[in-house]
Parts: sequence; structure tokens; C-alpha cells
Amino acid sequence: MRRYATLFVLFVLAAVFPLSAAAAAPVTAPATASPPAEPSAAEPETASAPARDGSWVGTWSAAANGGTGETGYAGYTIRNLVHTSVSGQRVRVKLSNAFGTKPVLFAHTTVGLQRLPGSAAIAPGTLRDVTFGGSRAVTIAAGEERYSDPVALPIADAANLFVTTYTPDPSGPVTYHSLGATTSYFATDGTDHASDTGADGLPSTTQSWHYVTEVDVEPVRAEAGAVVTLGDSITDGFNSTTDANRRWPDRLAARLSASHGPAAGFGVLNAGISGNRILLDGAGVAATTRLDRDVLQRSGARTLIVLEGINDIQQTPHQLDPNKIIAGLQEIADRAHTAGLRVLGGTVTPFEGWNTYDPDEEAARQGVNDWIRSSGAFDAVVDFDAAVRDPADPHRMLPEYDSGDHLHPGDVGYQAMADAIDLSALGRPGLVRPAPQGPPARSLSVAAAPARTVVIAGRPATVSFTSRATVQGPGTVRGTLSVALDGASRQSSFALPSQGRFAQLDLPQEVQVPATTAAGTHRVTFTVRTTTGGTATAEATLDVERVGCEQTDDACTLDLTAAYDHDSIASAAHPGDGDFDGLGWSYAAETLPAAGPVVLAGTPFAFPSGTDGADNTVTAHGQTLPLPGLHAGDLRLLSAASGGAVDATATVTYADGSTASLPLHVGDWATGPRTGEDVAVAAPYRYRADAGRDGPSVDVYADTLALDPARTPRSITLPDQTRLQLFAVTLHQGG
Repeated sequence: MRRYATLFVLFVLAAVFPLSAAAAAPVTAPATASPPAEPSAAEPETASAPARDGSWVGTWSAAANGGTGETGYAGYTIRNLVHTSVSGQRVRVKLSNAFGTKPVLFAHTTVGLQRLPGSAAIAPGTLRDVTFGGSRAVTIAAGEERYSDPVALPIADAANLFVTTYTPDPSGPVTYHSLGATTSYFATDGTDHASDTGADGLPSTTQSWHYVTEVDVEPVRAEAGAVVTLGDSITDGFNSTTDANRRWPDRLAARLSASHGPAAGFGVLNAGISGNRILLDGAGVAATTRLDRDVLQRSGARTLIVLEGINDIQQTPHQLDPNKIIAGLQEIADRAHTAGLRVLGGTVTPFEGWNTYDPDEEAARQGVNDWIRSSGAFDAVVDFDAAVRDPADPHRMLPEYDSGDHLHPGDVGYQAMADAIDLSALGRPGLVRPAPQGPPARSLSVAAAPARTVVIAGRPATVSFTSRATVQGPGTVRGTLSVALDGASRQSSFALPSQGRFAQLDLPQEVQVPATTAAGTHRVTFTVRTTTGGTATAEATLDVERVGCEQTDDACTLDLTAAYDHDSIASAAHPGDGDFDGLGWSYAAETLPAAGPVVLAGTPFAFPSGTDGADNTVTAHGQTLPLPGLHAGDLRLLSAASGGAVDATATVTYADGSTASLPLHVGDWATGPRTGEDVAVAAPYRYRADAGRDGPSVDVYADTLALDPARTPRSITLPDQTRLQLFAVTLHQGG
């Protein structure tokens, strides 16, 4: 779905499945290929036009998405496994060089039924040679495709059929469909294995289909036809179970096979390409560009179901204007109608939780879906969105339907999508199209703002959200926006003018978070109510973190109890209790302030306890300490170093995600302060187990780290300097 570096990672995730074998084949990455030429109509045997007379109907197809292998597959035998959808007495296959740059010689092609699941063996009595114009060998020019001659081989509705090709010579890139979710077989030894009925000669496997893009049958039923499903990875079946044929088009085919309605006996042809977009090339060419080859020219095509648009929205470059996506869908519908097909529009499925999801993308999705449902551009609508969304959170897929990445359904979700299709709507082109209902007078939706995090430190906090409202239809919509957290809500009014088909308005709102709010994830509900009675809702999440903080007028003293990991203080009764410097020496408890609030070097601190056995300092080892969500001028540390002064850098992270480096210079406890460093505590002696009380005098220092007062600090990451120990930290709001 993505054209750039993430083309086969973010949406496709692993959509490139080139040939792989124990003996590595030289096809590990797709080659750059020129855009495919449209098939020529100069010769009868070329794939130039759909069969509309009922003589041939597609029973299987795959949309080629590119070329792989710089020099082709010289000496390769490839046994592609395809799963049929409608029965017939004779078959023909289409071989493609659409993405090739040089002619390809197919020296031998065969078909035959699979003998057993998981095997390359062919069922006895089903192997057939395939010819082209009476010849076993055929050369297909770059950019072209060819239908074979008819082959007498009865095929059932749901058969596993092998199409085997042998290509002896080098060529340009091999035309293929990367995400097969089906195990096919191949050999690279330069021997023609196309006639092998056993499995031994084809030891290697691949999850892609190569060269073959269509299998047709001479149907048993006189009124047979085909439904073509144009889409992206959700139609391609990403994350469905391999070799199980559980994509939603497969499940639709199973329903049609068992049905008795107007589309009984229709085949289903999958034209999904993982990563595909409506408007831009990338994972395959754009849907508007490939429509002729992958849909309109499919044999027996009667109905089109189109499910595209999510990649235009969620991939870079993001298309957030629903009108542009709508224009592409309108073009697809118009061209398919002109070609005599019925067209069903599929609503775009929810994807909250996917790694790019944000309110802008959600608003675009809602805008496209509003149009699909209401425009009348389609003969019928398949509401895939409604079929798989979570009623409790409509921007997200129902968990049992979700494959786990929050974008692609799993097997159960794909079944739900297939079940959502009204089989009577598939029909035949002669059925009367319903009159367009036109857009509603008003259609309003609201998308939730991204998740937020707030740190509560003894005082209420304020968090700013921005939701986005989208209106369909002309005129001005007026209403109110209510934002609720744990039952408490705030309300504001808005006016949303729309001059054309769509308009959007950002609705900022501040959410007050009480000081008593519990730590954890809270839902923030956005409710838009119009003056005419319309209502739309959306939800965002607010993660609340609590930080112990005692506030004065201009300072917040942090409670570091949970962070203390070292005992640096000993007592006269137990001089060996602590170990500040790693040599057994510790501060003497009676020379330090008592535990609790204390002003040192002009700053309030929460001094730790010197009780025997208690940890009372934080060892700096690169950890991150949370900070209260408060604007502050600086951060003040009560600390000391051992074994020499420490010169290092701490890092502050602000609420907006930005970071800043903070130079940190802390003196050695026994050698005195650094220039500009304040002595907070001057202790005249220290303790060690074998020496008891002893000199020299030791210090605790107060150091100041400047912050940006215009931003809110979220955390501080300490340097990895274990010679540095922190006693206390204060966020100073006075600057």
C-alpha cells in the first residue's frame, strides 16, 4: 500500500514473497520494472477484452503487482497453486509478461489438479499440456499477456489447480503477485519438470504467484459470470491463514457456490494488491490505472466490488482530502458502469490502533464512507466498516475480528466481511439499478484527538485536546461540543460552514484533570450536538501518571522514595550500615537534616531518611525519572559524587515530545564544590565500619539545571554515571 520505503513494510508488512528454496534462488527482491503496457488487441489470442458471451468465465485471478528478478528465471519450473471458485468442463490460463522488459519464452506449460494438500504432486489422470495457438511453446513480448488454447479438464467449484511453467532462457523481470498466502512449488535445476506428476522434482516453495494471472473455465451454468474484487491488502488477504483460502473473496465464493440467487454460479476473481492505492502508484499501479487489465478485461466479469482508500489515507504521502479519494472512486464506478458491470462500493474499515492513526486520518475515512453510503454512485453498498467495527469503539475493529495489527482482519474478520455482502445485489448487468438517493441534507462526524499523557503532582492539571468535526452537505451547522472525563464535562459552541461537499473544523478544548484522578488510562468522550438534533461522538485516551510532589508557592519537591536504590547514610550505632563511595564510607546521619521538608541553599527539598537499612539516594545509571506536569524555570538537584567530580549530561523530555540536554557538573563529596556550585550540607565527618567516625569533612551539593519555562517537562533522564548519587530533586517554578 505504500509507495516509498515502507512500501512492503508498514501496510504490506511482508508482502514480497519471492521464490525461496534450500538452494537460494537469485530472486530475493523485486526488480524495478517499467509500467505495464495495456494488452494489445491486434491478435485474437492476446488478452484484450473480457468474454461477454458466456463462453468463458474467470474462476481464479491474481493482480500482478510488479516484476521480480533482474534477469528472469532461466531454467526454472514453477508450479503455481490456484484455488478455483466456479466449475467448468474446459479451462484456459492467462500468462503475463505485463511487468517484463524483455520477451519471455514459455517452453512448456501444464495444468493438473493437486493430489494432496501440502504437496506438489498432481492427481492421477489430471495432467494436461497447455498450448498456445496449437504450439506447446509461446513467447510473450514485454508488457503483454496471452490466453492459452482451451484444455479439456473438468474443474469443480473449489478445486486446487496447478499451473506449471518452464522458462529455459534469461529474460527481464518476472511478472508476479507477491502476497499469495498459498504455497506454490518450484525447481531451479534447468530441467523441465512441467510434466512431473510427483513432487520430488519441485522441492522449493514460494508464497507468490509467478507469470499466471487468470484461470478461466467454460462454465457448466449458462448464466455464469464473475465478481471481481478490487482492493488492497485487506482484499488480498494479508494475515489470513496460509493455504486455507480464508480471504474475504474466498469466503464470498463459498457463499455463492452454495446459493440459489441471481448470482448463483458466479466465480470470484481477486484483484487485491497489498499496499495498493486509488490515486498513486507504488504497490502495483494505482487502482484507477489498473482497472482495465485487472477488472474490466477479466473473463465473464459482471459485478465489481471495490474496497480501496485506506492506504491513500494512512500511508505517506497522506491524502487527507476525502474529495480526492472520492473522485477516484467515482471514476472507477463510472468506467465500470460504462463497461456494463454492476458496481458495489465497500466502506473503508476502521483502523484505530494502527501506527499512523490520528484524527485527521479518521476524519478522511469518515468522509469517504459518508459519500459511499449516500452518494448513489454505486448499485449497492457493502458496509464493511459496520460489519467489523467494535460497537463500543467504532473507530476500532472488534477484537475478535482483528488480526492483531488493528488494520487487517484475521480469518474471523474476513468471514464477517464476506457475510456482509448481499448476494442478491451482485446480480447481472441487466438488473435495474436503484435510483441514486443523493447525499443527505446533513452528515456530521467527529474524530477524536490523539492520546495524551498528564502527570498529576498534587495539583489539578489541564490537558489540551483538539478534535475534528466533518460535515457533509452545504450550509452552516451550528452546535455544541462537550468533552467529558470521568463524568465531568465542559461545553463550547461552534459553527461549521460548508460551501461544498465537505468541510472540516478543528475544535480545541481544555480538559481539567482533578488532583484526585487515579493513575491509569481514562477515556475522554467528545460529543457533538447540532441545533437540528444531530449527534456524533468519538473517544480519545488520557493516560494519567501520578508523581509524589509537595508544592509550595514556587516549588515542587519530588518524592523519590520509589526511586531510591542505595544506602549512603550510616549512624554512630552502625557505622558500616551505608556505603556512599563504594569503599565503605558513608555520610553520618546526625550531620544531615532530618527526613522531610527542608530548605537548603535557598531551595526547599524533601530530604531522605537516614534510618539504618533504608535506601536514601538514587544512583545515576541512565534511568528516567518522571516529573510533574508543571511549567518550571529550573530543576534543582541535591547530590554528590565520589571518586572525583562528575561532568555529564542529563536529558529533559517535555510534554510536546521535544528534548533538551542539560549540562551536569557535580563535585566530589570530599574535595569541595565546583565553581558556581552551592554547598547544601557541610558534614564535619563521615563513617566507615572499620574506622568509625573519621575525617575529612564531606559535602552535599545543590546544583541548578535550567529548563524552558514555556514548556512542560515530563521527565529527566540521568547520565550513566554510577559515581553520582541524588538525595533529592525539586522543580523550581520561580525561574
